[in-house]
Amino acid sequence: MDAESTICLSDLVPALRWSRPQQVAEVLGDPRLPGGWWGSVALGRALGTTGVDWVCERLARLAVTHLDHLPLTDFMPAVQVHTVDRQLPGWPDPVRSVIIGLGGWQRLRRLTAGDLDTPSAAATPEVVLTAVFKEIFTHIRIEIPAETAAAAAATAAAPQAKAPAPVQQPAKSVPLSAPVPAVEETGMMAAIPAIPARGQVNGAKPAVNGTPVVPAPAKEPEKPAPLNTAEHPMVGLVEHLFREWNQLERAVAAQRLFAAEPISLRTLAHELNVDRELLSQAQRTAEERVLMWLRSPDSAALTGHLFGLTEWLGTAATQEQLIGADPSHPIEVPALRTPLWRVLVTLMPDRRLQDGWLVVGDLGGLRDRTRQLLSAHPADADVIELLGQLGIRSHSAKAWMEALPKTPANATSPVNGGAPVGDAPLPRRTPGANGHPARPAGVPIPKMAHSGPDPATALAALNALTGGAPRPHLVPSPRSTPSPASDPRRWQRIDVTSGHLRGEPVAVPENYAAQLGMRPGTLLSVTGPGDNAVVLVWRDRQPVFDSLQPVLMRLNARPGDSVYVTVDGYRLDAQLTS
Repeated sequence: MDAESTICLSDLVPALRWSRPQQVAEVLGDPRLPGGWWGSVALGRALGTTGVDWVCERLARLAVTHLDHLPLTDFMPAVQVHTVDRQLPGWPDPVRSVIIGLGGWQRLRRLTAGDLDTPSAAATPEVVLTAVFKEIFTHIRIEIPAETAAAAAATAAAPQAKAPAPVQQPAKSVPLSAPVPAVEETGMMAAIPAIPARGQVNGAKPAVNGTPVVPAPAKEPEKPAPLNTAEHPMVGLVEHLFREWNQLERAVAAQRLFAAEPISLRTLAHELNVDRELLSQAQRTAEERVLMWLRSPDSAALTGHLFGLTEWLGTAATQEQLIGADPSHPIEVPALRTPLWRVLVTLMPDRRLQDGWLVVGDLGGLRDRTRQLLSAHPADADVIELLGQLGIRSHSAKAWMEALPKTPANATSPVNGGAPVGDAPLPRRTPGANGHPARPAGVPIPKMAHSGPDPATALAALNALTGGAPRPHLVPSPRSTPSPASDPRRWQRIDVTSGHLRGEPVAVPENYAAQLGMRPGTLLSVTGPGDNAVVLVWRDRQPVFDSLQPVLMRLNARPGDSVYVTVDGYRLDAQLTS
């Protein structure tokens, strides 16, 4: 039995994933297809409904009106590997003259839609791109269902008196999981006791003049529409994960691990009226279950999406690009009551949201490296190519340059004694990173260490004023910086491999994990340099760091380097040997 292909238009045109959904809908929206069809409807069924010409014309219009800064290879990667005859036989004469005048097919695919807009061109950019996209689509084997093709033919033959009816999805398509009922009845947070509002008292209201006050019946909130997992399978996949968790684990996931503003364990324990240690254990269990699930075949669809998403976003992308990268991203996961895109950010171990940017590592550090790179090259250098060396994609280059502050983030001010500007703790968005409440908003508490006068200088001034003998016993001895040489038992050596830099687990000896108070089947979540969360899991007989990629990237480690790590309480420190 032949299976219908599930490839969507956004698989051939990845730009549709991270473009603004409103802009895409303005051009590709059609009443015959459901909303966001380019990311949910099989391409064969969509082409059978609209026709190849219609899709090519609309894609060309989108490239010219909204994405004219993208090279054709970024807009439709299939252009990169497709070859054509240099003379372009069978192509319209105006289009052929434009392409040949630009240098042929090899050069055309590196140009943007804006580069095609020249006054002397024989054809408009939209006409040229329509012909290019038709060339690609006619050489891609796409199976169009027979019933869809027949319905499209009947629609074309029928009089245009009435608007065409929307095409229904095939009944044989099976979602990843069953539809989720309404949240109020069976949602993940339904079992969590409700917290009274400020000023509200539980129990019956007191009597007035001997007559008990009967409270008015509470107005039932409107039930949200059930989640359609057929249209948003990734949301259904995440929802299915948390459906099997107990009450405390779901509460921790919704209020701490995946929340936009995580609350402290103490506050959550008070709201749920449970012991804080019990809630802390539930958080460790929830973190471990997430990690186990990410490594299981059940999460293959989500992890594959994460891999492709991070490749397209690069080292820096705006929050709007992340939300618009897929139609499922703005959809709320009922169990967590948070959109899918925020869940994905939490599951990315190497990047965080900072000032509206999803950045690998530190936002200020990446901006400093950008300035250094630009200053080391002439003013007429290709900025997009230079930013590509930092991992910033071409579709983010313009926004990144516009958002680049004129003053470096590490500029010092004489008022604060040379303290770095903007040296505030960054939010931690990885499971386990929120094990401790963050510093409250406001002016940070100044660091007392090394902020006073030098002890030796103060003692010399005191001796000069009093005429007394020197008091060397009053000068504190300088504290030695912890290092592997000073206490080798606390440090674990790690020989960096290329797999470690890609985020693979890092094994450590059993005795090292035992020194940290761990035992088989337990998990330890600590905070590393740059407020990155690091999770040490002891499963079976081998304890491993789930990933040290953020730490190694911060140290600029390379394969073959030796890195020493140590854990002190809930903090992890790392040093790269010279």
